[in-house]
Amino acid sequence: MSPLSHLHRGSYIVVADEKPALLDMIVETLRTKDHCVFRAYDGMAALELTLALHRVDLLITNTRMPGLQGPELIQAVRERLPTLPILYVKNLETPDDVELKLPPDVPILAEPFTSEHLLAAIRPLLVKD
Repeated sequence: MSPLSHLHRGSYIVVADEKPALLDMIVETLRTKDHCVFRAYDGMAALELTLALHRVDLLITNTRMPGLQGPELIQAVRERLPTLPILYVKNLETPDDVELKLPPDVPILAEPFTSEHLLAAIRPLLVKD
């Protein structure tokens, strides 16, 4: 566990998006709620972070990332961490058939969205049994 883990009362979240402005908005929104957030600018970095961290409570990803795109990232994560909650962000350019490649338990948050929409989408994913 990180020596700074006591500073975060929230969840540990990996966020992957190729759009810096959207990535910044997601990260800042989550940090305002005391979540510990890790940024990934491509799919391979998101996979590495998700698998390497000792604690991850949620992965947020989209489709069009260099290296490893969203559906492939989700599949790779699910092979190793089958119960990890994942939120998929659908941007305006996402082809409709991408949704068919997602596991049925991966919710979709469509752009454009607000901070409130994001927080509402992650809330049920972070409920601990």
